[in-house]
Order: sequence, then C-alpha cells, then structure tokens
Amino acid sequence: MQRQHIITISGKPGSGKSSTADQVAELLSYTRFSSGDMVRKVIKQRKMTLLQFNKRAVDDHKLDHNIDEELRQLRDSSDIVIDSRLGFYWIPESFKVYLDLNMDVASARIFSDIQENEKRSTENSLSASLATVAHDVKARMENERARYQALYGVDPYNSSHFDLVINTSRHSPQTVALTVYDHYKKWLQSDTWEKVYSEVPLGYSHKNQY
Repeated sequence: MQRQHIITISGKPGSGKSSTADQVAELLSYTRFSSGDMVRKVIKQRKMTLLQFNKRAVDDHKLDHNIDEELRQLRDSSDIVIDSRLGFYWIPESFKVYLDLNMDVASARIFSDIQENEKRSTENSLSASLATVAHDVKARMENERARYQALYGVDPYNSSHFDLVINTSRHSPQTVALTVYDHYKKWLQSDTWEKVYSEVPLGYSHKNQY
C-alpha cells in the first residue's frame, strides 16, 4: 500500500504537540505546519486571549473555516508534519498521532509555560493561578469538543480516531518524538495497521522539558 507522507499530530492541551511536531519534522527533514500559529496570529491581531478566541468561535464559524481551509489544501502535500486539532479529520490518510496526558499534569505544564514563555503569555493572563489555568483548560476542551461536534460531527479528543496514541505524562519530548518516528516508519511499510498505545510505565519517568 502506498502511504501518504504526512503526519498529523493532535492531542490535549499541554501534551507537547508543538515540540513533538518540531522534533519529528527535524528527524525526518519534513516541513512543519501548525494551525496553532494561525490562531496565535489572529489572537494577536485582534488583541484577544485564547479563551476569548474560543468563546467567539462558537458563533463566528468563519474563524474555524479559514483555518480548516488551509488544512484541506495540504492533502496533496508530501513530507510534512502538521500540528493541528483537526488535522486527522481533514487528512484521514495521514499517519494520525494523538498525545494524551493526565489533566493535572497538563494544567501544571501550561501554568509553568505561561510564566516562562512570552508567546503563551500573550494568550493568557500572567497573573493566572494554577487553579485558574486548570479551569480554563477544562473550559477550552469542552468548548472545542462542542464546537467541532456542532460543525463537523467529530470529537477532537476521542483517541479512537488515531493510529498512534502516546501518553506523554512521563515521556520526555525526545522520547515522544522518537516514538512517533519509529512507528511512522513502520506504518509506511505496512499494508494494515492496528492502533498502538505508548506510555512510560508507572514508577519510571523521563525528565520532562516541555
């Protein structure tokens, strides 16, 4: 079977989608595309927070449609890694990766990143507490789940859509990227594929540096 040389990476907030896409693209010498970069551009232009963007997108579907059209145009591309919530949906023939993690870990990662990352700080409040971040992450996921189910009838957080699911809670960014790389290479050579679930066993931890 001739496989499409496209990897789509989705997953929960804080799971490491961007860093994973960067490293996988570097390992494969592929081009990197991120719908998150487009969202951040809109946020900056409109002087909005990410939470405000998500709330407005509930009624203003043009925001989603513009980004989704960019994704659809990538179906005929090759040698590309796409970090996008709905990349798996618009490019179903891609190698579809979902990054999962415990939501307490997700909130802690995002909270830490807000304090250190200037790009994140423009999307969120620098004075946000961990409890506020946890609330916002939950609200964001509920918003996106409802929004995409209404628009397309798809739940972006349903891991059954994907070829490879990685729990990144105890993985390092490097081992996540290598896991994607190794299984993608196997997928390219396969005629059939059964979904793979990968996690670091309890009691063993890589140093996380998201």
